[in-house]
Amino acid sequence: MAIGQRRGEDALLARRTASPLDTNPRRKKGSRERLLAAAATAFCERGYFGVSVEDIASAAGVSRMTFYRHFNGKASVAAELFRINTGSAMPLLLSIGEADFRDAATVRDWIAALFASDRASRQLLRVFTQASVSEPSFTTTAHRFIDNLLLGLGRTIPAFALAPDKPGERRRWVEAWLLIYEILDQSNHAALESGVATDPLTIDILADRFLAFTRVCFPIAT
Repeated sequence: MAIGQRRGEDALLARRTASPLDTNPRRKKGSRERLLAAAATAFCERGYFGVSVEDIASAAGVSRMTFYRHFNGKASVAAELFRINTGSAMPLLLSIGEADFRDAATVRDWIAALFASDRASRQLLRVFTQASVSEPSFTTTAHRFIDNLLLGLGRTIPAFALAPDKPGERRRWVEAWLLIYEILDQSNHAALESGVATDPLTIDILADRFLAFTRVCFPIAT
């Protein structure tokens, strides 16, 4: 990779890995923030299933009553951590629209930056994967995140400017949804060192699919 490309990838990665969540529960902050910090630490150390509401409250230095003033249960804490994590990820995900999204090297660098960022957050990704097994609401939340991501991409990349409720654009929107889902899913798998996602060719193949999608003109509904 050329030096300029490497620097570009580093800049993209820096935008995503800067997390707004301080996971040190001992710093002076409100009880809600302490609970989130304590939960993030406990989940990453012991996994989603190995942590209870009591564990989170105790680590945060609050009572169960205080916990339930902020959250309905362990699942709602994990959901909030997911919201924070995906919120911090959005700038990097959308950054391809501000770059030359028709250039193969640029797209590969972008996807490589996504993969690298997920590797840095692999402990939380594992927690979210575990939570999704027992918490169906996680799937709905994740799907809504992709919907919002498509809206954002559509503001800068014409191929993604699609309305799912328009019959003439519905098929193309589904194709866009599946493309983004595949990129995110393979990035998660690579971070967890699972399956074919660990093959270096995966990034090249995903980049080729993204490029092919953005280059295709779709018919406008009449």
